Amino acid sequence: MALHAEDRRSALARIVFGALGLIAAGLAGLVGLVASPKTSTPSRQWRRAVSIFDLPPGQPMAAVLVDRTQDGWYATSKQQVVFIDREGQGYKALSATCQHLGCRVHFDVAKQQYLCPCHGGVYDRQGRVLAGPPPRPLQTLRVRVNENTSDIEVEL
Repeated sequence: MALHAEDRRSALARIVFGALGLIAAGLAGLVGLVASPKTSTPSRQWRRAVSIFDLPPGQPMAAVLVDRTQDGWYATSKQQVVFIDREGQGYKALSATCQHLGCRVHFDVAKQQYLCPCHGGVYDRQGRVLAGPPPRPLQTLRVRVNENTSDIEVEL
């Protein structure tokens, strides 16, 4: 009789420990799901910058592009300023963010250069560094013309 009660206790102990193990594994999976960083890279999208008819002759034009992302219920908007310029028969887009410390550059029409107001960085019209502390040229972005709307679009 004592042997039969011992079998029941050990069976009950195995069931309880098995259930606790399943609960612990489920909780560990939930913690891992919540705590792990998002692994997928955001897809790049084309954003309208400006119409080809709005570009002034002889100088680039600044355009503000808005990149909206949504992660569950949390939505964010990030603005990025780019310069759209003619390049031969096509167009090019340069980021307005200085490669030194991230200040916003502006285009000086008289000098035909991009100037950084923070630390004296100077870039030529193609975005190459001419003077100052920037370690790299301005970032070049992919650009295309939407043939249906005649808009210049930039890939973000």
